[in-house]
Amino acid sequence: MESIYFLAASETLKEEIEAVLHQASVAEQKNYIPTKVAVLDFPNRFEQGRSLVEQGAQVIITNTGPYYELSQAIRDIPVLCLHYSTSDILYTLHQVENYEKIHLFLSQHVIFNEDMCWPEIRSKLVIHPYSADISPQTLGALADAIPESPGTAIVSCLLMPQITHTRLPVFPITPGESAILSAYQYAHDLVLLNRREQNQISLLSSVLNNVDEGIIIYDKKGNITHFNPKAHHFLKFPKTPDTIQHMFPDLEEAFKKPPFFQNRILHCPPYTLVATTRPFTLNDKPYFILNIRDVTELQRLEKNIRYKLSRTGLTARHTFSDILTRDPAMKRCIATAKIMATYNSPVLIQGESGTGKELFAQSIHNASPRRSGPFVAVNCAALPPELLESELFGYEGGSFTGARKEGKAGLFELAHNGTIFLDEINSMSANIQSKLLRVLETRQVMRIGSDYVIPLDIRIISASNADIIPQIESGRFRHDLYFRLNPLTLDLPSLNERPSDIFYLFSIFLERLTGHAVDIPPALRPVLENHRWWGNIRELYSVALRYHLYGEQEDPSYSYLFDQAGHGWTRRDAGTLHIDLKGLQDTLQQSLIHGLIEQGCSHTQAARILGISRQALYNKLKKES
Repeated sequence: MESIYFLAASETLKEEIEAVLHQASVAEQKNYIPTKVAVLDFPNRFEQGRSLVEQGAQVIITNTGPYYELSQAIRDIPVLCLHYSTSDILYTLHQVENYEKIHLFLSQHVIFNEDMCWPEIRSKLVIHPYSADISPQTLGALADAIPESPGTAIVSCLLMPQITHTRLPVFPITPGESAILSAYQYAHDLVLLNRREQNQISLLSSVLNNVDEGIIIYDKKGNITHFNPKAHHFLKFPKTPDTIQHMFPDLEEAFKKPPFFQNRILHCPPYTLVATTRPFTLNDKPYFILNIRDVTELQRLEKNIRYKLSRTGLTARHTFSDILTRDPAMKRCIATAKIMATYNSPVLIQGESGTGKELFAQSIHNASPRRSGPFVAVNCAALPPELLESELFGYEGGSFTGARKEGKAGLFELAHNGTIFLDEINSMSANIQSKLLRVLETRQVMRIGSDYVIPLDIRIISASNADIIPQIESGRFRHDLYFRLNPLTLDLPSLNERPSDIFYLFSIFLERLTGHAVDIPPALRPVLENHRWWGNIRELYSVALRYHLYGEQEDPSYSYLFDQAGHGWTRRDAGTLHIDLKGLQDTLQQSLIHGLIEQGCSHTQAARILGISRQALYNKLKKES
């Protein structure tokens, strides 16, 4: 059982410590830790200390003399020193003030202000400083060397009576109540801190030991600090190796500093494993995690993902009638999208997250001649590049470790005679961009590991939640792919650009949640109008749901309806001067467009100079009328 132990140098001190702890009612405090007091068995002090550790001692508190020896001998737990102060020394000196000469033995680590002694004592005082690492025998011999006379006394630590043979009177210095309580409180805090750290270590160890992957942690020299049971299970090591180099002596990479693995295939029958190293820093020191995964398990996971994607991504459920709006700009987008639906060209839909890009993609598909064909939706940011590649293009049987024997059709093949919707296309890796460009140019797809092409009849609708032009300029997105994707572009306005839709959609959401029409309180209207809808329609629905759940509360700001990150971020404050920056921007852009056209530029050239699509340019000119 965990506990705090006082090792008192005398029976008198033991009784004093017990009295102080009792008066302070330490047993009644919160997070009480059992505290025990024992008399120091000086000849057997080391055995006694180790015995206390075995009995569950978390901290040992003892006097100055034995502290320095026990703290060196016992490394498993903290050993604290029960120091005495100047006031404790003065109290003892007061007891020997009638002696003619007083020999004061003080450890160099004890702080003693001699100036606080009254003159009569100071004139009699002979101070003997000694180092903290002095042996008890040597300290006793120093006391024995003092000439014996009737008017001489010795003042020293509590151990002095046990280690000296002098016949001079010895007055031990006893720590005061404040020193005892301070040492106890520090020990108590140490135990609680150690308990929290042990809980965190146990939690971390439990997590590492119960994951389905092998985890090996090592430092920059390759020394292993953690080797979880799954790694033992995979690699069949009877005991934990000392270094990562001992694990893989046949791999040249393992001898590099630091040892590093990147998708290294390991054959450990009956398992085929893939090992990857990831660096991290702990206390400003570099460490590495070697992650070992079972390829068979990865195959199962990939299969489940493909199954879920195929179940949810082959049909389009929404039509243009599902797009609810009163905003003129949004209605123009719908009208434009309906025209786009009649053509077979690729469409690029751009807009902030939550503006309804997939809703438009499904509606375009259902309004097109391809409505009877499949609608395959894939989020390009949801899968890692290597998995996304096999998902999009498929693979032949045996083309890579873990591939199905019969192979697998990719999403492009599944979308044959229909539409494929590539969401968050701006997150696609450079390698997949190149292959996608090839598909767009040839209308053919080649599976991974195949030597023949498969003709396709598909329409591609892509979507981006960020402007792709800066990515093109920085080299992260191919400009030739961009122009293949955007023959038809659709820029969806954000909810902040559609103020008339805020109350309209909010009322519809409330009606759907409650089953009947709900009036919006007048005090809530300006709050909804002034809020900055950074989450667009998704955020508006969340606010409507919270209002339905929480109802009216005594909070005129309605702060309980909004996320912390978005609350207070308003488009404008009621009662203040309104500056329509959006309108000013539109006016400036329209002036620039007219200026370029007057200088002889075509609409296409003007759009390219301004860094916008031609459709966006036409939309900005339409706003004038």
